[in-house]
Amino acid sequence: MSNPFEEYDGGHVVLTDALGRHSLWPAGIAVPAGWSVRHGTDSREGCLAHIEHHWTDLRPTGPAVERAPAGACVHELFEAQAARAPDAVALLHEADELTYGALNERANRLAHRLVGLGVAPGTLVGVHLERGFDMVVALLAVLKAGGGYTMLDPQFPVERLALSLEDTGAPLLVTSRPLSGRLTGTTTLYVEDEAASDAPAGNLATGVGPEDVACVMFTSGSTGRPKGVMSPHRALTGTYLGQDYAGFGPDEVFLQCSPVSWDAFGLELFGALLFGARCVLQSGQNPDPLEIGELVARHGVTMLQLSASLFNFLVDEVPEAFEGVRYAITGGEPASVPHVAKARRDHPALRLGNGYGPAESMGFTTHHAVVAGDLSGTALPIGVPLAGKRAYVLDDDLKPAANGALGELYVAGAGLAHGYVSRPALTAERFVADPFAGPGGERMYRTGDLARRRADGVLEYVGRADDQVKIRGFRVEPGEVEARLVGHPAVRQAAVLAQDSRLGDKQLVAYVVAERADAPPDAAELRRHVAEALPAYMVPVECVPVDELPRTPNGKLDRRALTGSGS
Repeated sequence: MSNPFEEYDGGHVVLTDALGRHSLWPAGIAVPAGWSVRHGTDSREGCLAHIEHHWTDLRPTGPAVERAPAGACVHELFEAQAARAPDAVALLHEADELTYGALNERANRLAHRLVGLGVAPGTLVGVHLERGFDMVVALLAVLKAGGGYTMLDPQFPVERLALSLEDTGAPLLVTSRPLSGRLTGTTTLYVEDEAASDAPAGNLATGVGPEDVACVMFTSGSTGRPKGVMSPHRALTGTYLGQDYAGFGPDEVFLQCSPVSWDAFGLELFGALLFGARCVLQSGQNPDPLEIGELVARHGVTMLQLSASLFNFLVDEVPEAFEGVRYAITGGEPASVPHVAKARRDHPALRLGNGYGPAESMGFTTHHAVVAGDLSGTALPIGVPLAGKRAYVLDDDLKPAANGALGELYVAGAGLAHGYVSRPALTAERFVADPFAGPGGERMYRTGDLARRRADGVLEYVGRADDQVKIRGFRVEPGEVEARLVGHPAVRQAAVLAQDSRLGDKQLVAYVVAERADAPPDAAELRRHVAEALPAYMVPVECVPVDELPRTPNGKLDRRALTGSGS
């Protein structure tokens, strides 16, 4: 398929809506209702340059922005649960537990301190903490103070975290003494110093609204720099409230084991805290299959959200992890039908779901409840949109594709982010005008995924339209890994591909052209070089030396030829 936002003979225009948001748009396609042309027909590059120059604040502005009714924001919904049942257990970690009332008071004290340091609606705050009570206290405090948090995972290289912190412009970092000194250049507040705070313990009134930023999540970027998805409160609450794809209520027990940088983190934490349920915090920053099994048994976990890779491993190696669990949802990468079938056979009472959704639409956008008939196929459907969310399968002319026909998947609705922090051109290129939303001037997100819609309305995922891949549930732009490799003095060119391992999951393999033919780079040294700047899941398992990168007649990388060129 060709994409009208990438290649279009008629040129492009820049659209704006009543909220001041910008959208790249193909010049020959009708302008959607609620949008008007801001910059006339130009090249794609010219339009993006115009956007970069004229759009500085990606958050919606103006009188059309709805302000907050009571209870519309994440922290307000949590506060309502704390008022309803202050003695109910909210968090469990290792041998300790924390009630809703105690968690609310601790977060309030820290929030008052943050307000005193200048945090207000629109302020972004870095949270750099190990998983535990302090981490949850800190992010709730940021929300209560009116700000938005960005989780800076301690397992990530400092260089990558520093780029994320720089992009947010966060004036404040909440961290701990053991992690002190890793990130510099901003005011630092240590949670240990706030433990004995005499700040007020009551809830704050900051005037924050549903369109104010709640969080920024960083994903891989093709330029070598991570991009921060800036999501408002509305995106989080719209993903959890009024939904039935999982059990949401005070009788549930959620396990929070996903990396804090992943959007599944929000479901695992707020899916519990906004409904009066318990949330069990796994130790460490990465999911530990054996500990997951132990925590499920010890605490009676009822809800699991798992990447497909982790789900498969648990089914094969730790099947007891599903004992007593009511809901298990897999997502982040295509699910394995044989593993889903085995889980259904071994645990008949377990409700299984397959979810789909990019971080730009906050967690799951679509969901499919697995039924017996799904197990005869080669892939599970990704289902239908959640309440308040939308999904379109569109052809090259941005028209709905016929049932069964391949098209690019666009998502819209309650979960949609504002865009990428400090990246206006990229935002306008990916978050584009929605021609199907009526007169209000809404946007949709170009996922880059290919899908088809069945006659019954159920969506089937087909693959990627670009080079982006999923590794262990994380989105990876190979270009970011390639940029790091080329930064090594011994490497002139690099290409990174995702290939199937013997276990059936995806792994990265790098093909490198040496700067000097008589001095090929050492593979172990290249892997160390990548690991210094990028997370472990982005480190290639192999670095294969090649004389040159093969190209197709139109100058693009010839991936098929490349996989057979290693020595």
